[in-house]
Amino acid sequence: MKTVTLKLNDLLNCETVERTIDILNAMKSGSVCWELGNEQEQRTSLERWITERGNNQHDTILSLESWVINN
Repeated sequence: MKTVTLKLNDLLNCETVERTIDILNAMKSGSVCWELGNEQEQRTSLERWITERGNNQHDTILSLESWVINN
């Protein structure tokens, strides 16, 4: 299973957090199937994950610094 490792800034605690999540969170719905898309589309999908799930799971406000796709 492919994953993506996020490097996040915890804005409330002034810490850097690393989190590995499923690659589907970086993908977008294409015309036929899920697609990875370009870098900006990946960022948009990952920021959506942060807003919808990550902030709540970490009980803070997170900001995306970078990400790496793992095989």
